Amino acid sequence: MNSKAGMVGLVLAAAVMAGCTTAQKISRPDGSVEFQIACGAATGWGICYSRAEKECPQGYTTIEEDQGFNRKELKIACKK
Repeated sequence: MNSKAGMVGLVLAAAVMAGCTTAQKISRPDGSVEFQIACGAATGWGICYSRAEKECPQGYTTIEEDQGFNRKELKIACKK
């Protein structure tokens, strides 16, 4: 039973961490679009990159990566 409970806990933790991202669309004056993706500090960068791939299915260029005490931020521009 403990093994099953541990597995359920692991799956729930992964689901919660995957949901801890936000993406803000930024319209630039030149008409281009960027995204500011924010992830929790406890999540790996892979979660941020997965969100970037969701926002830009054709690929993206990383403009900036920043990591602070309680958050990670990734600024990207989608490839055309």
